[in-house]
Amino acid sequence: MIPVRGIPWRSRLAAAVIEKSPDWGTLAASRAMGAAARVRIPRPLGRAAIAAYIKVFGVDMADVDPVSVDRGFDSFDEFFTRPLRAGARPVAREGRAIVSPSDGLIRDIVELDEDARVHAKGHSYELAELIADDELARDFVGGTATTIYLHPRDYHRVHSPCDALVSRVKLVPGRLLPVNDAALARAPGLFAINERMVHILETAHGKMVVVMIAAFGVGHMTCSYRHIDPHPRAARQIECDPPARMRKADELGIFHLGSTVVLVAERGVTPVACELPAKVKMGQVILQGNGER
Repeated sequence: MIPVRGIPWRSRLAAAVIEKSPDWGTLAASRAMGAAARVRIPRPLGRAAIAAYIKVFGVDMADVDPVSVDRGFDSFDEFFTRPLRAGARPVAREGRAIVSPSDGLIRDIVELDEDARVHAKGHSYELAELIADDELARDFVGGTATTIYLHPRDYHRVHSPCDALVSRVKLVPGRLLPVNDAALARAPGLFAINERMVHILETAHGKMVVVMIAAFGVGHMTCSYRHIDPHPRAARQIECDPPARMRKADELGIFHLGSTVVLVAERGVTPVACELPAKVKMGQVILQGNGER
């Protein structure tokens, strides 16, 4: 569990208030924030607001297509979900290289125990709860779960970690609690509490799942290969027939405002040695596959 000491009091207070708020309240507030972010704003006002955001959070605009930067953004959401310029994220193409599906901070890379449960600093939950699938979770016993936190400064599109076929995508309803350290300190299992979008992949390295976890302020998450309405009232599973074919680094989905990604792989996939927590860019090698199956 993340120690409370060292977490700013403002973050702790905000996490406590949001946690105690009713589900309908946090959902309504997040939807309102998302709707406001999508409102078209006059270019001069938009440029000033976005310039302030860039300065406060240290956004690296060198990664963004200079034409779109020069043209400007019609809404904050358009800026936040900005695509990258060509070549901004070199992708490791070697066959056994499994790459980060997003920019962010790798908080943990842990082994799933015999109950397919994740025990990591800051969070503890059963994989079956996270992906809402007991049978599928059993396939990942002895595998790895990699948790990546996306900072407000980061690029917020999520990509395939390797060549894959997407056989199913699941929407799991839930709360919209923050996913920062203050919130994790209060609710270590919140990844399995918040709303999720679960991409189920068939790969040469076995099954993988890429879980996009919503948070407070996330207006919605977009699936890039299927139209899916956000904020489900009940769990939904959408079969992809035929499966969506993904090349490594093809886009799976988009966060409208930020959150967390959990990449789960079967036994035999090994982490690339690094000191955690570690900043990572989409396309960077984070796991080593076990070759063709």
